[in-house]
Amino acid sequence: MKPESLPMTVRRGARIPAEVRKAINEENVLNLGGVYGDKRLGAPVQYDQLRLILTDDTVEITVFNRGIMLLMSDDERMRRIHRALGRLEKARGG
Repeated sequence: MKPESLPMTVRRGARIPAEVRKAINEENVLNLGGVYGDKRLGAPVQYDQLRLILTDDTVEITVFNRGIMLLMSDDERMRRIHRALGRLEKARGG
């Protein structure tokens, strides 16, 4: 399965839950753009992608095997991304 074929949730402006906006600010997610994790570590691969489109910038975060990376590393950036994604999943009903 390719990332392009995975389900996607799109929210814009006021439709972004306040809890999610708060998590993005609290975890300073706008400064965490990049690719994290290792897609060779799991089977099947866990894949998270967060794209924040701002007025004058786009921040994209891609995480492979988030659970494994949380266990194997002591990276505060991974913990911050995990907390923000967790709030997003909870708001989505997941």
